[in-house]
Amino acid sequence: MTATSLVFSERMAVLAKTHANHPALIDRDCPTTFAALHQQTLQLASGMAAIGIKAHDRVAVWLPNCTAWVQTFLACAHLGATVLAVNTRFRSQEVADIIGRGKADWLVLWPDFKGIAFADMLADIPQEVLARLRGVLAVGEPGSTAMTAIAKRGHALHAFSDLLQSTHPVPQAFGQAPALCFTTSGTTSLPKFVVHNQHSLIIHADSMQKAFHYDETSRILASAPFCGAFGFSTLTGGLATGCTVVCEPVSDTRSTLEQIRRHQVTHTYANNESLLKLFEAAPSPATFATCKLFGFASFSPAITNLLEEAERNHVALTGLYGSSELQALMAAQPLDPSQGDVSVRYLSGGRLIHPDARVRVRDPATGQLAPHGESGEIEIKCASQMLSYLDNPDATAQAYTPDLFFKTGDLGYTVSDTQFVFQTRMGDSMRLSGFLVNPAEIEHAIEALPGVQACQVVGATQGTKILPVAFVILYAGSQADPARWAAECKRTMAGYKVPVHFEVVSEFPTVQSANAVKILKNKLRDMASEILARKS
Repeated sequence: MTATSLVFSERMAVLAKTHANHPALIDRDCPTTFAALHQQTLQLASGMAAIGIKAHDRVAVWLPNCTAWVQTFLACAHLGATVLAVNTRFRSQEVADIIGRGKADWLVLWPDFKGIAFADMLADIPQEVLARLRGVLAVGEPGSTAMTAIAKRGHALHAFSDLLQSTHPVPQAFGQAPALCFTTSGTTSLPKFVVHNQHSLIIHADSMQKAFHYDETSRILASAPFCGAFGFSTLTGGLATGCTVVCEPVSDTRSTLEQIRRHQVTHTYANNESLLKLFEAAPSPATFATCKLFGFASFSPAITNLLEEAERNHVALTGLYGSSELQALMAAQPLDPSQGDVSVRYLSGGRLIHPDARVRVRDPATGQLAPHGESGEIEIKCASQMLSYLDNPDATAQAYTPDLFFKTGDLGYTVSDTQFVFQTRMGDSMRLSGFLVNPAEIEHAIEALPGVQACQVVGATQGTKILPVAFVILYAGSQADPARWAAECKRTMAGYKVPVHFEVVSEFPTVQSANAVKILKNKLRDMASEILARKS
């Protein structure tokens, strides 16, 4: 790629010539070449412009992983409109928040997708929120019941298929506006809206190509939703660099294994739980014969046998790191000793993939930078950083140090100036008896005890102290034994790490983010503080 093609319209025009007949996407086993995708994008941009979509408009895209999602993003990028990425698992309250606080001008959705009552959800959104929308673009059959129901709500409804057939002139490309907006998971407050421009998205894609050794034979499986940083980076790392991206709107372990086999997938990236399910369900290691690299993020820290399963299936595996603000897959643990410390290759974090990127750690108690190997808040400076938080300059300014390192809010330690290990969110870490403690350490110990299926540990406030409290889910038929659990913990770890209370629950409070279901640690902290208050 040329260094000057740092807007999507230019990049895709180049690929439409150099990779004309090469598959850009395979969606539900249906390939779309780079030449065809570029032509479709231009026609869609033409149709969108004809109904009034223009530069700096905000377009909420409520679609699963499919060709229409990619077409919409590229057409919006051509026009200079900003895509507000919406998770298909979101419901009326969450969509209302994005449309309202995100100031969406347009909404793109697939009314008949997966039997979800999109029309009913729109009806549940307050009219004053929807009043801002200038139109709804609907993917699917124009005469469907869901389409008709949306039209009856009074929204200007445009059939996506009609816009794809536009014969209007194609507007000149506009590449300077913000391109994409992710929502954060919102586990501790209202979600922030994270904005990226086209330049940083494409620069990041180019760095991914080099870091993960993509070439024209590479086929990248995108199973994580495009609406989140994990899935979007998987998409653009392949799409913007001439590789083939394999996707489908709905996937499960069985269908993913079939996609890997049928389309000769070489790379994929997922959370550790999803990859473990793939390895355990594969009929034989031959399923992964074409796979060159799998990367994982540790969304389920209790999983300890992923490495063994990867080795059994002869798949190269590495830990990853990313965020909405920095983009996903912006760090990966090295596989080659010449690239960094391979002893931590199976831990989350990694070596920064951007050549000039740097990482450091700051002690949250003293505010001083910490030496390599010492835990603290991870700070990163790299070319894939966000443009801003949408309409929130104060939050944007607070997210950076004076020398423009992004304050990740994550706990970890550096191996070098370009490699680090992620341990947990800073909001999840606990300072017990003066020591900064990763709760996962305690959780793993408790999950190894008889009868315990899963555990989450949080720090609860009691007077002036922070004390650890454990929430435990038991296996069916097992009995709670707090005294024994405490004794075993005291036997294997420092006294200040032993939970002062064990609370048995049937499930943990969670929130659905774009990348995975995340446990609400803040809710557990509130519950723990109430428990200790009752005991005192």
